[in-house]
Amino acid sequence: MGFGDLHRHDECSTFDGFGKPEELAKLAAEIGNTSLGITNHGNTNSLVRHYYACKENGIKPILGVEGYMLPVYKPQERGYHLCLFAKNAKGYENINTIQYLGEKQKYYNPIWDFKILSEHSEGVICTSACVAGYMSQSIINGKIKNAKKFAKKMLDIYGDDFYIEIQPYKIDEEGTQEKVKVDLIEIAEEMHIKCILTYES
Repeated sequence: MGFGDLHRHDECSTFDGFGKPEELAKLAAEIGNTSLGITNHGNTNSLVRHYYACKENGIKPILGVEGYMLPVYKPQERGYHLCLFAKNAKGYENINTIQYLGEKQKYYNPIWDFKILSEHSEGVICTSACVAGYMSQSIINGKIKNAKKFAKKMLDIYGDDFYIEIQPYKIDEEGTQEKVKVDLIEIAEEMHIKCILTYES
């Protein structure tokens, strides 16, 4: 059974991230990981470097991106976080296409909408992302129905390749992450959606 880090940002991530792809892959191999994912904010710029760095260190590269989505694009809105991962060559092509199209409707960062995601879903795995994702923000604002509606749409687009991210750590003294996590798990159980445990870094 393998073990890997999935939700990570390297030095190419917009506004945050740390470490060169080569350094991160080497460290991942040293601590016993068998795979390593990259989900840089707003771009796929380092994925080729990440791929070769992982191969050189004998671990599986997982190619992804954490982008910004709105159910329907609206100018002057920044969007919610959402993670996409390539299952295969077609998936890699599609996440790059999604990024390219997102750049064409941009405010602050590239924006994806349901139309872009649904038209380029082949070979792509989608996760609900962090506390800045649509589902988590809906829960924080007391709109559980909106979170479920969003999850239903993601299931329509990705089927079994949609996962709800659970991030088991503390982000503030109010326990925001912990409260959101409980509701996310309940939604996952109710809607028969698989959860995935991530430690965003």
